Amino acid sequence: MQENRARCALITGASQGLGRALAEECAGRGMDLVLVALPQTGLADVARILARAYAVRIETIEADLTDPKTPPAIEARMRTKGYAVDTLINNAGVGFTSRFAQSSEEQNEATVQLNVVGLVRMTQQILPSLQRQRHAWILNVASLGAYFPMPSMPVYSSTKSFVLTFSQVLRAELRSSGIRVSVLCPNGIRTNRSTRELIARQGWAGRVTCKYPDEVARAAVAGLFRGKALIVPGAVNRALVRASPLVPRGLYMSVIARRWGTAESPSGALPPTAPRTAASPA
Repeated sequence: MQENRARCALITGASQGLGRALAEECAGRGMDLVLVALPQTGLADVARILARAYAVRIETIEADLTDPKTPPAIEARMRTKGYAVDTLINNAGVGFTSRFAQSSEEQNEATVQLNVVGLVRMTQQILPSLQRQRHAWILNVASLGAYFPMPSMPVYSSTKSFVLTFSQVLRAELRSSGIRVSVLCPNGIRTNRSTRELIARQGWAGRVTCKYPDEVARAAVAGLFRGKALIVPGAVNRALVRASPLVPRGLYMSVIARRWGTAESPSGALPPTAPRTAASPA
């Protein structure tokens, strides 16, 4: 299928991990960028590197997406600077690895606020701008955890189930418009050190299911502009999605607990794997 030509992407959580890889993938396609990330996470450095490598305009916005004032401020900056965004990539997310009984209220609320509330606010704020374009695209980053409830990441996997359902419904509602909605459901991504170490301990299973950020970004952007509803990078991971309704829930939850819960500390809590950046392990 012939890919459509996009002009400008707004990408959240763009300073590291998958978000940075998505920014580079879009820049490599000649797209201007509006990049959003928390302050002091290296966003300006990312913009400088991409600006030197690609002949595209780049605007950086350092802000907290859990603040309800942030989405309108981003939209106002876009208008002021003349960025006609036709692609919204909701990548920013957070995940903490811990059994619920040992988790903190702050961690759980941060996960819900960023992964769910922030994503919905951002989409609602930018949607009118997308509707003014002849063609537009929305990519929401969920996780394979949207299909498989994850012991040791109960709130995270629940928020990603919301992102999956929200994306599917939004795609149906916008079907008759020029906006195409896709949802990305990767397995583990080799981003920060703790995630890479956790994946390495999984041996063969980690090697065949978990990918590097650039691999996921390449599949995500290609799938988005081909109009795919669901993007699952990796043949093994796609097979897992197809098999998910056929496998007893207790069985796969036991397997997931062994895969992603091996770093347990004496207190029962596990180290955070992706503080307010890209997708955590799926």
